[in-house]
This record gives sequence, structure tokens and C-alpha cells, in this order.
Amino acid sequence: MSDKPVTIKDVAREAGVSAMTVSNVLNGRGRVAETTAQNVRDVVERLGYRPSVAARRLRLSQQWTIGMLIVVEDPDFLSDPFITAQVTGLTNYLTAHAYSLILRGIKPSDFRTSGLFQDIEADGMVAILSGDEVQRKWFVSELATLRVPFVLLQEHQRPAHDDCTIIRQDDFDGGRQIARHLIANGTRTCWMLMPQTEWPAMRARMEGVASVWREAGLPPPEVIRCADESFDVNYAETLAALRSRKAPDAIVGGNDQMAVGAMKACIAHGLRVPEDIQITGFNAFDFWRYVDPVLTTVRSAAHALGERAAAELIARLQAATFSSHEIILPVKLEPGASTRS
Repeated sequence: MSDKPVTIKDVAREAGVSAMTVSNVLNGRGRVAETTAQNVRDVVERLGYRPSVAARRLRLSQQWTIGMLIVVEDPDFLSDPFITAQVTGLTNYLTAHAYSLILRGIKPSDFRTSGLFQDIEADGMVAILSGDEVQRKWFVSELATLRVPFVLLQEHQRPAHDDCTIIRQDDFDGGRQIARHLIANGTRTCWMLMPQTEWPAMRARMEGVASVWREAGLPPPEVIRCADESFDVNYAETLAALRSRKAPDAIVGGNDQMAVGAMKACIAHGLRVPEDIQITGFNAFDFWRYVDPVLTTVRSAAHALGERAAAELIARLQAATFSSHEIILPVKLEPGASTRS
């Protein structure tokens, strides 16, 4: 086996295309038929071709790197399946297009003095924000000083900055789908478990549920604030609420792990699910199927959010502007056995 490095010409010869076509596939440029592009990617993988990062930087004045900032108080943020799915979608797409990823986590309480992202040398940025509206606006203004295009994931307010786009899933409609399902099943009173941390997506879910309740002329859902999104905290908060007042017809968890905590608390309190109380979650990551009864939830587009962020940034790096300043991905209700059919 030769020790000579595989070149772009070797890939082009093996794939039966020009070197320019190979370059366009790797860099997300131009119009290349998907069958041709997949053939090129297969040859790249088979030959083990790796572009010279140094050469590309000298030739194109690019870092071939995307930065990702996750602003959240919990230092163990990658244990959150929603965040992990977004990171996975992003990095998989970037790797397939010969980009690397720099990932940083920043606490909102430390952000103003941290300077954690000022030294990131990247061609573009992706950010997931938490905190109140003032904090997030300040963060975006600081991000803009880097003078690179950026994508905000799961934001609902478009900033006054031209070189950015928002990509989010339709959490508001997901909340409405849950609410319509519950009301059709006879639900009239409802609690919503929401974390103390301000997430725009969580608030949109809550507002979606509340909007359907208003339209039905019913009393608004009662919000139960939980310190965080963990099973233990939501189990304890739900059990305490059940012991202090009458149980509602249904409990809506801000996400699946919150809903599972609530379900186990209801069962411990002597309530049958779904006969006495209905439970729903949000996201439909793998573990929702492993609880008994199987959780009714909403299938999230988390992985697709990360992929789309990478695709939009790479396309932006080849053009003058983003194709759109707001992209909304759909979500879908997944009825389980934790609600009545």
C-alpha cells in the first residue's frame, strides 16, 4: 500500500468527475446531482481522502471551522438529549463537508465577564441561548461583534442584525397539537411543568397549549415551575403539588423527562394513568417508548435543526446573504398510552 497522500485528483479520477466537481461537493458549492455527489462522498470515504486544511486556509482565507456556543447554567448541558441531538446533527453535516466544530458552553451568569468566545477563530457561529430576553439580546449583540455569519437555534425573536438567521421547530404548534388532543379526550383542567430557566421553545409550547385552552373557553392551565428539567426534581415537585391540591385532568411536561417524572409521581400518589390523569411530554427521544404506559409526546426536529444550521451556514459562506432569516421546521404529535384515545 502506498504511503503517498490521496489527492483531490485521485478522488476525481476514481469517481469519474472533474477535480472541480469534487471540490464543489466537499465545500457545498455549485449544483451537483445528488447521485454524483453521493458517488464522490463514497470515493472520498473509500480512499480516505482528507483535504489539506492549511492549504485551504491559505487559498480561501477561511478557517473551515464553525463555532457553537451553548448558553446554559447547567455545566452538564450535553446530558440534555435535545441539545445533544442538535449538536449531533450539526457536527455530522459539517464533517461530511470537511468542516470542523468548536463547541463552547457558557453560563448566562458568567457571560458578561467570561470572554469565552472572543478567541474562537471560525467562519461562522451557531448559538443556543437561554436566559431572559435582556440577556439574550445582549448576547446576540456581542456575537455580532465577531463579524461572521451566525445561526440562532430555537430563538423566536429575530435580532436586528442582517447576517444571521433563526432556525427553530414549531413548538407553539406542538403545544396546540397536545392541547387539542387532550381536550378531545375530555380534559378540562391541566397543569404544565415548566423549568425555571427561560427557554423560548419551552415558553412557546406553554403558549400553544394555553391558546387552545382559551379558544375552548376553559380556565388557563396552571403552571408548576420546577428548579430544572431532571426526573428527580419534577417527580418531587409534582408529588408536592398533588398533596397540596386537587389533581388536574392532565399534566403536560415541558419535555419528556419532565413528563416521566410527573407520571411516576402520579402513580406513587395512587393515580392511574391515563384513567385518572393523562400525561404528555415533548420531543419523542428514545426513552419515551420505554416507560409504562408509553408516553404521549410530540416528535421533535432537534437533529434536523442542527443539520439545517450547518447547511445554511455553509451556503451562506458561498453567498452574500442567508437564503432566509427565519426557518421553521414542523413537529408531529405521537399519541401513546399515557392519554386516552
